[in-house]
Amino acid sequence: MSLLHAVRTRLRVALDRRAAKARTAEEIALHIDLEADRLVREQGLEAREARRRALVAFGGGERYREEMRDGRGPALLGGLSLDLRLGLRMMAKHPGLSIVSVLGMALAIAIGAVVFGSVAAVLDPTLPLAGGDRIVAVQTERADAPGDLDRQVLHDVETWRTELTTVRDLGAYRLVDRNLIAEDGVAGVVPVAEMSAAGFRVGGVPPLLGRVLVDDDEHTGEPPVLVIGHREWQRYFGGDPNVVGRPARLGETVYTVVGVLPEGFRFPYNHGFWVPLRLEVSRYTPGAGPSIEVFGRLADGVTLERARTQVAAIGRRMAAAYPETHGHRRPTVVPFARSAGITAIDSEDAWRLYLLRLGASLLLAVVAANVAALVYARTASRTAEIAVRTALGASRGRVVTQLFVEALILCAVAAAVGLSLAGLAFGWVERLLTGGGAPFWFDLGVSPGLLAYVGVLTLLGGAFVGLVPALKATGRRAYGNLQHFAAAGAGMKLGPTWTAMIVAQVAITVAILPASVHHASVLLRTAMRDSGYPAGEFLRASLSVDREEVPLGADSAAFRRAFDARFAARADALLKRLASEPGVTASFVSAHPGREPQWRFEIEGDAIGGNAAAATGGRQTMVRASITSASVGVFELFDRGIVAGRGFVHADTAEASTAVVVDTAFASRLAGGSVLGRRIRIVLPRRAGARGADSATRWLEIVGVVADPPPVTSDPDDILLPNVYRAATLGALRRDDPQAAALRLRMRVRSGVTPAFTRLLRDVVAATDPGFRLQEVTTDEAVLSSGARILRIGALTVAGVTLSVLLLSVAGIFAMLSFTVAQRRREIGVRVALGANSRQIVGGIFRRAAAQLGTGVAVGLVVALALERVTDGMILGSSAAGVGLRGSVVLMPIVAAIVMTVGLLAALGPVRRGLAVHPREALRDR
Repeated sequence: MSLLHAVRTRLRVALDRRAAKARTAEEIALHIDLEADRLVREQGLEAREARRRALVAFGGGERYREEMRDGRGPALLGGLSLDLRLGLRMMAKHPGLSIVSVLGMALAIAIGAVVFGSVAAVLDPTLPLAGGDRIVAVQTERADAPGDLDRQVLHDVETWRTELTTVRDLGAYRLVDRNLIAEDGVAGVVPVAEMSAAGFRVGGVPPLLGRVLVDDDEHTGEPPVLVIGHREWQRYFGGDPNVVGRPARLGETVYTVVGVLPEGFRFPYNHGFWVPLRLEVSRYTPGAGPSIEVFGRLADGVTLERARTQVAAIGRRMAAAYPETHGHRRPTVVPFARSAGITAIDSEDAWRLYLLRLGASLLLAVVAANVAALVYARTASRTAEIAVRTALGASRGRVVTQLFVEALILCAVAAAVGLSLAGLAFGWVERLLTGGGAPFWFDLGVSPGLLAYVGVLTLLGGAFVGLVPALKATGRRAYGNLQHFAAAGAGMKLGPTWTAMIVAQVAITVAILPASVHHASVLLRTAMRDSGYPAGEFLRASLSVDREEVPLGADSAAFRRAFDARFAARADALLKRLASEPGVTASFVSAHPGREPQWRFEIEGDAIGGNAAAATGGRQTMVRASITSASVGVFELFDRGIVAGRGFVHADTAEASTAVVVDTAFASRLAGGSVLGRRIRIVLPRRAGARGADSATRWLEIVGVVADPPPVTSDPDDILLPNVYRAATLGALRRDDPQAAALRLRMRVRSGVTPAFTRLLRDVVAATDPGFRLQEVTTDEAVLSSGARILRIGALTVAGVTLSVLLLSVAGIFAMLSFTVAQRRREIGVRVALGANSRQIVGGIFRRAAAQLGTGVAVGLVVALALERVTDGMILGSSAAGVGLRGSVVLMPIVAAIVMTVGLLAALGPVRRGLAVHPREALRDR
């Protein structure tokens, strides 16, 4: 019955707070009146004196009111609202501390949120489809290399369709690119999914218009049909409601549009064009045929482990039946969202991401420690306030709760700002990945999980920033001081921990700031660097063509050689057609600028000291450089003159030719004598398990030196890397690919690359061969602008974090030193009263502060130099070794001087106030 009465009472108090306050006041007044009556009756005191004594005996009424509020359950919100108001008032009272703390913690929370959201999207992806967690992919790993995937062919799919019962709606797809040719010319290269009709059954999404693919569409001889996505319907077909039945040409095939899918369906990767997968199993032997990807949906009641068990059993039977083609293969089943793209990671990569998430979370702990030091200094300055509240009956828990709520408000504001910054970062990343760069299930944004994560960070930050200083400030020793505060003026004392914090704060500041400022300035200067050439006239693109199927019974090697020859002949015709345009120069290269392979080159007979290595046994000189193969005439693109020797001639394209041309940056690395006629060769890295000396390629002879190329990328180190060039035929430049052959096209249009010229280029390519696909078409100017934008964002990010650390560090150093000296204010007054010389007192205090600051600066400089030596080559590149170190070394004394100045200025104010204390006042306070 008592429990029921207690619950009823609490509910009544919670629902009617005003009446509860009135009853509490009446009860307190009743107790005081009863005690006053007793004193009048028993001791004969006057009513006024009796009431005064009754009030003294009863104690502060505020204590009982707080206890009543603390015990009201939901009515705790009343005390919480008071703490919230006090917390907001303290933020407004100390705006500098609030701004610095919020800025630092907001950046830390934003970084943590971005890392958490990105890692969660990679580690825990889910298909945004009905039952997406049950859609799976059947993959095949190599038994001799676990984790490496082997190709899958249609023959395997037919076997699984027959025997696999744990996975239904089994289908396959392969991804290709095709030219979408509209009525007015080439609309562009689009990604196309050649997919089984089962893909639409697995997705479970009905069409918006028309129909989806059906099983009959996969049969050879059926008319070619096409299903398009909502985005493609709007972009390429103008949202025509009568699009069903319209023709659409992809490459050399004209399809009929039979359906439009609703917005959001992009299965299997990020596609909006679907055509039937038509591959005849009878044409291929087991293990042969084009490579495909396999998918399906787990049968009802079937777990992923059960499906893996059955697939593994089928794989063992296939290995026994076809040991030559399947003996090394181990099929398995994985969630579809973990099968492709950036979400297809192994356990080792997953652990790296977990560590990245942990590191981002620990960043908040570092920032929170700095903020806690500031809050503690502020809390220590509120000794009088805490003493008064204690004298009025406030418990330690009540004071700690108030200080914690104040810190929590600070962290909550920082969390709101951090989430806003994270949202901006997510939007930028999504725009960067727009256009098929990421799978459609890769979702970045502010999710409930991210909100919970930020909430936990906020609570932990509030606990660290608020509870640690509060518990320290209200500890037993501090409370002992508070009890005598009114009489002795004692405050909270600081021990060696405070000195260690000052040293650590200074060391961190000196260690981090020089490198951060220098690298931010390098990024910004690089972003603003003038390219030095008309980048808007230069265009880059990739030219590819679909591989033709090897006819049944044909010699595959001979067929591929003939295909390569036809492709090279057509590409050569395209090159001549482009060269006939006025003001246009074109050439094919093995790689776009900035993406060339880099190797170490050995110089024949060039050893340290200039003696031949063979004769002296000395160490060979190694030059790291990029190498590019290109068609004849590549140097005319940039009007790069031949400095020495000659350029390429057609005889240099022969496979047996050893002629190379180097730029002046490479030539400057060769010791002594003429560069022409010198021989170089690539030194390949030693393979795992290999014995003996490094294996090397054949010797190449330098026949010419060309001027250095312009900076065609935004890499700050790109211009410093030497270059080696080889001449090659178009056939030799072809890049092998499972689906296509590709060449890299470099063009210069002296009148400037305009949209009209880009359309002309696409039309010329399509007219040369409808099977040609022109992809990655962009100008050097666009590449440089994009790179500069990324560099600017990087510079701003580094600058923002650096500014946050700087503000926190300077404020922390100032607050800690100021408070340390302020604690000795009365000691200074006593020493003055005893006859101490003011100059000696000031000198002693400044020597102590200077010793703390100097120790921190020394430790910070040592750490900074160590970090610079480790990261110097990593950030600016090996060929610019020492540049970053020299730049940061210049900044180190500047930062050290700033920190020392700030610290000494922090000590100056309290010293002056201490010297102003009258000796009589200091002695009385003692």
